[in-house]
Amino acid sequence: MPSQVVTAHTTAQEVVAERADAVVIPTSMLIDNKDGAGDRTIWIQDVLTPSAYYGEEDPDEADPINRYRITVIQGDIVSLNEEDLKGVKCLGALYIDASAIDTDCHVTVGYKLE
Repeated sequence: MPSQVVTAHTTAQEVVAERADAVVIPTSMLIDNKDGAGDRTIWIQDVLTPSAYYGEEDPDEADPINRYRITVIQGDIVSLNEEDLKGVKCLGALYIDASAIDTDCHVTVGYKLE
């Protein structure tokens, strides 16, 4: 299964681009905050671009929806598996957002498309 690594950032980082024919399902997430500068809250966000068909005035503007949240303390490494992430689905693009910018806090997300 594919995976992507991003660092903690207050600007959401794209992990999987939006696809019209698929739903993104996260299957694993490893948050390495061992060398991080502080406790970090991490969100999985679903960013779905609205359709002009349904009357959206600005269909280029994406609306993020928080699908999952976890806080990882400084010095810790947290590993989540498919069972931990059960029920989390992104209809649009899957993004990772964080409570602070921290280049020493790494988030690895494994996913599948359905």
